[in-house]
Amino acid sequence: MLAACARAPTPPPDVPKPTPAEPAVKVDPQVGIATRLAETTLARIARHHVTPMRIETLSAQFVEQLAGQLAGGPWRESRPTLQEASLGEIVKTLQQHRPGRPILPAVDKALAQVVRQLDSESIYFDRRQFALLQRPAAETAGIGVLTARRDARLVISEVIPGGPAERAGLKPGNVLLALDGQAVAGQPHDVIMTRLHGPAGSTVTLRVRFDHGDTRTLRLQREALDLPLVEGRWLNRGIAYVRLWALSQTTLDEFNETFLGLIRRLRAPRGLVLDLRNNRGGVLDSAVQLTDMFLAEGTILTLRGRAESDSTHYVARPRSEILEQGLPLALLINGETAAGAESIAAALQDHHRAVILGQRSRGAGRLHAVYQLPGGRGIKLVSGHLYRPGERPIAGHGVIPDICFDDGRPRLIPNAGDVAAAGQCARASGQLGGEGDPVLEQATALLVDRALYRQLLDGGLQALPSP
Repeated sequence: MLAACARAPTPPPDVPKPTPAEPAVKVDPQVGIATRLAETTLARIARHHVTPMRIETLSAQFVEQLAGQLAGGPWRESRPTLQEASLGEIVKTLQQHRPGRPILPAVDKALAQVVRQLDSESIYFDRRQFALLQRPAAETAGIGVLTARRDARLVISEVIPGGPAERAGLKPGNVLLALDGQAVAGQPHDVIMTRLHGPAGSTVTLRVRFDHGDTRTLRLQREALDLPLVEGRWLNRGIAYVRLWALSQTTLDEFNETFLGLIRRLRAPRGLVLDLRNNRGGVLDSAVQLTDMFLAEGTILTLRGRAESDSTHYVARPRSEILEQGLPLALLINGETAAGAESIAAALQDHHRAVILGQRSRGAGRLHAVYQLPGGRGIKLVSGHLYRPGERPIAGHGVIPDICFDDGRPRLIPNAGDVAAAGQCARASGQLGGEGDPVLEQATALLVDRALYRQLLDGGLQALPSP
């Protein structure tokens, strides 16, 4: 009876009815690392790039690029609000408009575009690319080629004798189209060169266009190629020849060992040919030390950073080595001679210490620094500009040779070291080797003819004598 009479309690009239919760927005768990990656990258640029830039400007460029990658519709309407938000909030908001799309690939592409707008040499490396660059050199082998960018194409600039590439019939001038099925167009040159290397015995597949237009796919096995960075030999008529492939920490010691090894066999060389063709630089201190061996005094180069306090002035020291005692010197360059190697040619030309032969150098007189970023990414930034002793920048101008071979024949360029000579010699890869190398043949003949050599150094010659 009591149970039948019981009544359920009624809630107080002032208690609001519960409302259903809004569905939570699914946020990519990688938004945090994407934000740190963007913030760190932009801060590195603002702090270390040779051109001072405001972080606000870089952030605005990044947001524009990221919005374009995500193509989120609400972005256009909410732009004023997003511009006032922090970078982390912007990354999160943009990703929320497209929750099904991964955020990190879009951030990688946006940051790469921001870096690409800085200059032609700064590079953003995604995770895969930076991992390739981090591989120890001792653990990699190659196929025996050097490559260069030319007219938006990637061409083989040199084939190492005896390597897999030479045995496969590859030659300078062949165009590299793809590596392992992936087109090389648009990829950083640093990454392409690294991808050509790998463990000894591993294979790489190349798609190559040959000079006659035939396109073929080649599968080559990588080999451990023991290539010295410095090579020396005797040429005809008592002329010594030394080639520098790159500038490393050990270049100066290797040069001394190579040159002294030559003159032990012939104590009085009539001249020295120093070959810097296809030498893209390397350790700047090695370039300074090597130049110092040929100069008794005067400026070698000036390195200028983003502020006056970041500038460094390098000056030759008085020495007594045989290289300073008037040994005739010819220096060979081409369109792939770059950075520190260019600074050697520029200094010796400005001080009238050597005759320069070949083609106009690359004009990449810049110092680079590589930084690691969150998430296994990396960035290479231009951190300084190199200036020749005459206080002109190397970047964008290059070094004009005294004797130009841009059409395969020697052509004298009077006062090649002056501003007025700019543009008088084309940038080309040139030809390397002993036989059939017109640049090397001209250098040898010039050093043998001491009177002609001295006239060229003193600027008293207006045209080359007929052969």
